[in-house]
Amino acid sequence: MFSNACSIKGSFQGLYSYHSKTKAQDPQLLIFPDTSTSLCEIRKLNTPGILVINGSRLKECVKTNNKAVVYLWAPKCKSKFCYPLNFLQQKCDTKGITLYVVAGYYDTQLMQINYEINKPICGIDVEYYNSDRTSKYLSKFIYDLTSGSHYLSGRLIYFEDGVFKKSFESIEEI
Repeated sequence: MFSNACSIKGSFQGLYSYHSKTKAQDPQLLIFPDTSTSLCEIRKLNTPGILVINGSRLKECVKTNNKAVVYLWAPKCKSKFCYPLNFLQQKCDTKGITLYVVAGYYDTQLMQINYEINKPICGIDVEYYNSDRTSKYLSKFIYDLTSGSHYLSGRLIYFEDGVFKKSFESIEEI
């Protein structure tokens, strides 16, 4: 399964979701899309907002693209395989790939930034997965997204015509 390990500066985050903390600090930041509305129809706003979703909902949206990458974003991660979101969007644009950013955990401060990306940032619905532990809800999210228990070797999950192909550490590998 996927490892959350990365080199970080400052306080260690990533074992828990911090969903409740974010909800308390900035409740308007979290957007719970109505299940009758297609996730694909929701556009990025001019103000920061995190769509709280499950893997099945994102999978339906990924299916609408010829090529798509779901990037498992760890907001505080500083390793060479943790990309700045604006940079990653530019790389995907040059390769004709639709980018979906999914936060592996919540970080109010870094989620309040209005990144230059095309789609809204998504956060994993920890209540749907009935866990606040990152390893539990992330593995269930990935299972739902990829239609099975695929081993992921990196944070970039690549799809063609909605079908999971492979995961990568580096955007250059796609």
